[in-house]
Amino acid sequence: MKSLLFRLAGTFSAEIGSELYLKLKEETLSPSLFCLDFLEVEEVTEVGWEFLRKITERCKETGSKVAGFGWKDQAAQNLPFGFQFFSSESDCIHHLESQIVSDIPANEFAPKSEEKTVHCPECQSLLRWKLAGDYLCPQCKTKFFVNKKGWVSTYERLL
Repeated sequence: MKSLLFRLAGTFSAEIGSELYLKLKEETLSPSLFCLDFLEVEEVTEVGWEFLRKITERCKETGSKVAGFGWKDQAAQNLPFGFQFFSSESDCIHHLESQIVSDIPANEFAPKSEEKTVHCPECQSLLRWKLAGDYLCPQCKTKFFVNKKGWVSTYERLL
């Protein structure tokens, strides 16, 4: 399952809301986790709230999860359409990860046999794996780690 963090700033209005909605619509072709950072958002307009409602609905339809953190207005902590705000980034991420209820790792297809597959985090090539450990994508040569549940972690490159 793909997870993305969006750092927002300024006024969350029609312009930012529509761009974010289109990006999330593109990313929800498969279930994903979306964490929205509102720390640098000064204001959310009425149209901005409507886009958050649309984003929440889209995520529900596709099995994706969305939440935010850092919004200063306490009245908006639990919105009527189900979007939730948390006090910190770690709380938000923990909540999103706790919403995953499948025994099958999110980035692994349901196995037809005992074969386990993951997608390369860089080029999205479908790769087979047997044991947890370090792997190298044969297509793009990206190094990554696969844990016992099939979660993929990339290694940062130092320049």
